[in-house]
Amino acid sequence: MLRTRRSRRSTVALVLLAVLWLAIAIGSSRFGIVEAQGTLVNLTSYRVSGAANHTAPGSEAFWNGIGWTDVPLAASVSPGGGHTSDLLVKSANDGFKIFVLFRWNDSVGPSFGSSTEVYAAPNGTLIPLNPATTANVTQLFYNSTYDYPDRVAVLWFLQTPATRQQSPVMVLGSNGAITGGAANIWHWQSVPTDNNANDTLFPGGYTDPSGSPIFPHNNESFAEDDFTNTTGFYTIGGSFGAATPNLDPYADPYVVHVGNYFSDSNKTWTVEMARSFTISDASRYRVQLATGSTYYVAFAVWNGALGESSHIKSVSQWYTLTVSDQPPPSPLPITPASVTTGISPTLAAAVGIGLLVVGAIIGAVVRPRPKESKV
Repeated sequence: MLRTRRSRRSTVALVLLAVLWLAIAIGSSRFGIVEAQGTLVNLTSYRVSGAANHTAPGSEAFWNGIGWTDVPLAASVSPGGGHTSDLLVKSANDGFKIFVLFRWNDSVGPSFGSSTEVYAAPNGTLIPLNPATTANVTQLFYNSTYDYPDRVAVLWFLQTPATRQQSPVMVLGSNGAITGGAANIWHWQSVPTDNNANDTLFPGGYTDPSGSPIFPHNNESFAEDDFTNTTGFYTIGGSFGAATPNLDPYADPYVVHVGNYFSDSNKTWTVEMARSFTISDASRYRVQLATGSTYYVAFAVWNGALGESSHIKSVSQWYTLTVSDQPPPSPLPITPASVTTGISPTLAAAVGIGLLVVGAIIGAVVRPRPKESKV
């Protein structure tokens, strides 16, 4: 009798371990979405064949084999920030260029506003925002006709982890500086970096050192290429004029190419950035990428129609991104439910079935046998 009970308990334990292993194995594979919970979740930039199609970002065949990573976002400043709850991210590379694809929901629709950032004083007076006042401004003025650009950015940390601050949120009142180290920021804006008919200001006033306007190659959309450290925030290349600090006005300001699209049917932005692994000019200010290397990254989204601009936005925690020479693992397609709930339907179904199997087996193993008649 004792041996029989031990055998039953061993069987139950083995079944539970098997189902637990199955759930963990399914959860850790890339079934369309990787849950970016916990610290330093890694994104992999997979090796692919093909080129970016900036007229239809995200439609390239190589993206079909790469799952999204769902990156939670939070307000950098409340109550004005935090209007975007999460950002979907994936990455690929061809061995020479890296591609980063972003998608996020914007239920109020795209904003191509370019209003000057202002906030309301206690007496109701509207005051232009400046670096000295950002420490105390938690909400900008906006309405249906006065709004700001939609934006998305990826921050690449440039120095050793020992100098990396705990959170990548920009420090208020410090010209956008971060508290430790330095970073290169690829920063797309619906105005002025988007070559869109709704943006009447494109390409936003870049000039060369002599003050003559310069334009991106083939009039393409682009991401502003920025640099930040413990002392300030700067545009790397080109020039906005003498009043704006540019680190190298002779450097090409259009090295990060972008394709972007807003879907009216499902109210989502899709933005695809592409850049060469290495950049020769102003190289000390720009992240230099290499196969097999891992980088610290962070993300931010601004909803311009809801008053987000400057330091007021939705931001992530730190992630790592590894540039791989391996092809993608070809995950199953995602469904809208897995984006909103954060749980893959495949995983939920597998765990549910597994639990049913456990219940059935446990019932069969531990259910008491009917008493034998003594007659």
